[in-house]
Amino acid sequence: MKASFSTANTIADSAEKGTGFFGALKRGTNRCCLIEVLDRTAATLEPIIRRWILPGTHIISDGWAAYANIENIANVIYTHSIIIRERNFIHPDDPDVHTQLIDITWMRAKKLRRQHGASVHLFASYMAEFIWRSRVGESLFGEFILAVRHLYPL
Repeated sequence: MKASFSTANTIADSAEKGTGFFGALKRGTNRCCLIEVLDRTAATLEPIIRRWILPGTHIISDGWAAYANIENIANVIYTHSIIIRERNFIHPDDPDVHTQLIDITWMRAKKLRRQHGASVHLFASYMAEFIWRSRVGESLFGEFILAVRHLYPL
């Protein structure tokens, strides 16, 4: 399995609060997670990676310093490839190693924020909606009915 992720982006006006978002996605699916973080240090991101990224996953990231030790998290349960965007958008030796999919995910999340003019207080709920919409794809209404049925059983 491959996963891509990017450094915490400040896609809300959360820069005022000093927060941002850590994002990850599972390639070949619409599954993603966007997690609000207070800082972008390895100490903050490593527990998130352990919680949300399955052991044995090959992680592809940009060159953010907090990701430098990914292969050593929890007794080397991840493999890791790095893309330095200043040099390449795609790894010269392996075209499957790139961060384009997570970059597109961030672009879509930022677009959602602009469309809704999300306030800082509601932004986490907009991100939850974004993740849900990404997962269900075109079948929004049917999935909404299933979610309501799950939350309010008869």
